[in-house]
Amino acid sequence: MWSFFLLVGLLCSSCQASVTCKNGDGAQVDWYILYKAPKMSSASTSGSEYIYIDSNGKRQFNNINSPQGVLARTLQPLFRPIRNMEETFGFIIYSDQPPGCSADPKKFGHSKGVVMVDKTSTGVWILHSTPQFPFRRDQHNFWPQSGNTNAQTFICVTFNYDQFLEIGRHLQHIHAFPFEHYIPDIFHQELQSAVKWTEEAPSVSNLVNVASLTSRGNKAFKIFAKQTSEEEEDGDLYISIANNIMSDVYVQTWGCQRGRSDSYCPSSSYKVTNIKDVTLKDVWTWKPKVDHSKWCVAVDNNRHWTCIADMNRAVSQYLRYGGALCIQDQQVQVQFRDFAGHPNICRKRPASILPPDSDSDC
Repeated sequence: MWSFFLLVGLLCSSCQASVTCKNGDGAQVDWYILYKAPKMSSASTSGSEYIYIDSNGKRQFNNINSPQGVLARTLQPLFRPIRNMEETFGFIIYSDQPPGCSADPKKFGHSKGVVMVDKTSTGVWILHSTPQFPFRRDQHNFWPQSGNTNAQTFICVTFNYDQFLEIGRHLQHIHAFPFEHYIPDIFHQELQSAVKWTEEAPSVSNLVNVASLTSRGNKAFKIFAKQTSEEEEDGDLYISIANNIMSDVYVQTWGCQRGRSDSYCPSSSYKVTNIKDVTLKDVWTWKPKVDHSKWCVAVDNNRHWTCIADMNRAVSQYLRYGGALCIQDQQVQVQFRDFAGHPNICRKRPASILPPDSDSDC
């Protein structure tokens, strides 16, 4: 009898240690997206509340800072010293705004994310918009308090190990700044290269790079790495996305970005339309000036793409590296179409190029 309970305990321990996206109950999910509300006195929000959608269709409101929340449960493999990590486990934490400093905007991409992977099975990729995240590799101190001020988005996807070869290439294309990492020599060379190029730029072409990924649960994803260019048609990530998915898109990006771009309205190709509000029906409404997230959603009801992205729509960001992770899912598209309140009237203005800069407060 005791041997039976010991076996069950070992199996449960193995399950808890797996590197996958986790829901609020600690159960494995194929993917999730969470949208955190900003701190708003008018709506009595503290800046820790969020809406959560996952591959099982679950929607809930939670405290993003909770040690038992979806982020803390997902990041559990990180909350231990590197010396205690298995040789089959590796991670990359990248951000242009890590805790305590900022990456060179002329050299590194405007990108934030976490990669964790077990070489023998699966891993996760989290792409997000929150500066200084994770603040520490500590279950009780991973969330930066500065993150409460503005709205933020996160997408987490569980991938089999083979998919991280392409993810490693993507990190090089977007010139991700790996401010903390542990990638053993037995891992994909592409992941090793993604953390070793901080002294020299990676040898990747300056072109829009698009690749397909498939999650462990067989969900279709696309990844985009943008081109750097002074021209709006080439340097705006969202124009590239719209042209690739063959749909007009609604876009939300940081409303306080210097030199923010107006909606893009060509007569012969797809439109990129900024939104005036983010609306969570019957709950909250806020303006882009308190929303630091970057995302777009297909307008075409037959193109079920939604992208969580790195880049703002601003002329200064045409010359910066970055990208997006896009999910093909009708329910997610419908949800984000509902978020996109009051799209702007589409008109085009000439863009003037400003020097590269980082996000700044209004």
